[in-house]
Amino acid sequence: MNKEDIITLEDNVEYIVLDTAELNHEKYLYCVSIDGEEMPTDEYKYFKEVNENGALYTEEVENQDIIEAITALFAASALESVTDEEQDV
Repeated sequence: MNKEDIITLEDNVEYIVLDTAELNHEKYLYCVSIDGEEMPTDEYKYFKEVNENGALYTEEVENQDIIEAITALFAASALESVTDEEQDV
């Protein structure tokens, strides 16, 4: 799964992937839920990408230690992106 991909959970709630990061050889996704018109809502979640026999699944991240670690990774990525944009001007 990559940035801007839309994932649908079992309860038919859709999320758009805002960013991805890797921690301990696991891929994590920072996502926001979207409404029926594909507009973002105020519900943000972290998911772990799971590859089982070639099929991709997601699991919501609930471990607080992992959440803190990946939050730092996503924040660093966002800061790097902003810095790169400022240097391009």
